[in-house]
Amino acid sequence: MSAVSEKEPVGVADPAQAPEVQAPTPLAEPATTAPAPATDTPPNDDTTNKPAPQQQQEQPLTADSVPTDAKREADLQSAERDKETVEEFQYLLEKSQHLFSGLSDLPEIGSKYWQPHFQRTFEVYTKLWKFQNQHRLLLENPVHYGLKRWEVGEIASKIGQLYYRYYLRTSETNYLHEAFVFYDAIRERNYFRGELSMKNSALMIKKLRYYARFIVVCLQMNSTGMMLQLLEEVKSLVEVYATVFNPVDKMEWALVVKEMALFMQAVCGPVPVDDAGVTLPASYRLVPRRGRVEKEPKFRLQEALVVGNRPTQIKFSELTLDMYYVLQMLEREPSVNPMGAAPSEGAVSAEPSATGISESVRSPDMLESASSAVQEPNADATRSDSTEIKPKEKTEDTDRATRRPNPHKYVLYQPTVSQVLVYLANAFREIGDQGCVLLYLSSDGSRIDSETSHGYIGGIATSRRGQGDSTHDRTTDLLINTVHPADLVPFTRKPLFLIVESSCSSTYSNMPNLFNQPMLALLSPTMYPIHMNSGIYTFFLHSPLVAFCALSQITTMDAIRWAHVDRLFGEFEDCVWEFVSQVSDTRVRRFFGDDFLRQIVVRHVVCCVVLGMHREFTRKEHLPQASPELFAQIAEEAELIRKARAIIDECGVAEMYRLEESIGSPAPVTDTGLST
Repeated sequence: MSAVSEKEPVGVADPAQAPEVQAPTPLAEPATTAPAPATDTPPNDDTTNKPAPQQQQEQPLTADSVPTDAKREADLQSAERDKETVEEFQYLLEKSQHLFSGLSDLPEIGSKYWQPHFQRTFEVYTKLWKFQNQHRLLLENPVHYGLKRWEVGEIASKIGQLYYRYYLRTSETNYLHEAFVFYDAIRERNYFRGELSMKNSALMIKKLRYYARFIVVCLQMNSTGMMLQLLEEVKSLVEVYATVFNPVDKMEWALVVKEMALFMQAVCGPVPVDDAGVTLPASYRLVPRRGRVEKEPKFRLQEALVVGNRPTQIKFSELTLDMYYVLQMLEREPSVNPMGAAPSEGAVSAEPSATGISESVRSPDMLESASSAVQEPNADATRSDSTEIKPKEKTEDTDRATRRPNPHKYVLYQPTVSQVLVYLANAFREIGDQGCVLLYLSSDGSRIDSETSHGYIGGIATSRRGQGDSTHDRTTDLLINTVHPADLVPFTRKPLFLIVESSCSSTYSNMPNLFNQPMLALLSPTMYPIHMNSGIYTFFLHSPLVAFCALSQITTMDAIRWAHVDRLFGEFEDCVWEFVSQVSDTRVRRFFGDDFLRQIVVRHVVCCVVLGMHREFTRKEHLPQASPELFAQIAEEAELIRKARAIIDECGVAEMYRLEESIGSPAPVTDTGLST
């Protein structure tokens, strides 16, 4: 995901606000703890004759005195080295904490401002992780430092957060995978254990926050099984936390767990299960099909702005279902195993991967094997000398046609109008001559009935945060706190791809193209005859297969049939593309040069076909539209109707669809969209 306005969806407070690991106070001079050298004290005997003392003095000089002095000197040098080691660790720990806390203060726009700070933070955590791994036995010794197990887990957790934050800034899913590897290693080795025996509520809070962040990462990676396991574990932890410590925030944590459970149910619920009750596999991120990818694409989706303002929709932290679906469909499948499996040692290479991300970006010490993610004290500390926690700059050769980078994304939950315009302006500033901006708006509708609207006729409602008590009438309030079509006209100076999920989506249907640049608006139905947790249109753009099953109330299916239906949907989309690629509008055709935009347009047509055949979707308001309307006739093609019927017959839901009637498309909307 990209830069989520530095409000990462973790379900709890920002990770930078989590209690930091405080470095223990250095112990006294290590030299005082060195064992006292053994000495032989001659007896105080007056009867001893003179030659005897001379004999005793010669023996220490030749046998005891010289080795004893050397041992004392060696002990002093060893104690000094131990002291320097502890001081170096404390310095790295304090510096890493300082840099990490500064991440929250970085500007949300402009990579040249935040990129150097992230680079320094990665470098320091690389040194810290290697250093504690190399000197773990010394640091764990209470005489020298007394490093606790949970402190090592805290360092690993911060590195996981660092990778996740970098994923939010760059949208590179490989960094999301690295966050998963660190979090999974912490859980596997149970680094945050002992919170009950120590009666340490602060450690329990650290553990709860770690679980919340891990669940978010699993959610982004579609790791359903791991999510369910973590949810059960965090439920038990919250119950223990409330019972043992009786904290003042126990209700807040109970609410977080409830929010997690509802969101997971909303995400996983629509996916059918097999006869054994196992959720069937589905792909949500982009996997380009053969024959669709240009060898040298010249047009590219570079920036995306995802806006969500549906207070009643199920959400987790500041991520609604609609926003979650869009984030998934604007990313490619990661080049590493999304389930956190470790690549073999032979697979690790210094060469850039297909995504342009060097394997040296992977986690410190554990990059060659995820099972060694957080090294134990007796682990070989020299293996990580060639690895570092550092994002590596991409080269031109790594930007390949079949595995181009994901678009950079801004994610705004309940923003104000000014925030939407500021982020949109920055996105347009960042794109190049062959770049494009995608704007996704999901919000309740806002209609303005005014004779002097001057083009400000309504649109999607935004937040009123920070405005205090309103002194305006309702019409003025709506006028001010709405993103109108006229607000977006200045941004049509460069290619703009607009998707609107709202009851007022039709207000964006006739936006003027004053600057003769590529512009396309895909608009959801303004009314749904069937209620779902998310927008049905957005659901189809996210995954036509799962959306069709939810729309058709399909809850179970055997794995063989599921694979067959998935293949039918692939053929359906390929067939749609054959018709879409023949669109005559040269400006709109430029969008087809990007994999993401091409897939979105194809799935828009698939949604039009399926909803047009459903018996409940009978009115014009029930069907999606486009502006300019280039796809309505395509949705009526007989070949596409036959493809859809084959899927319906295979799933056995023919009674829910009109198979014999002709599919009529809605006429293009020409009014202002002010009618109710």
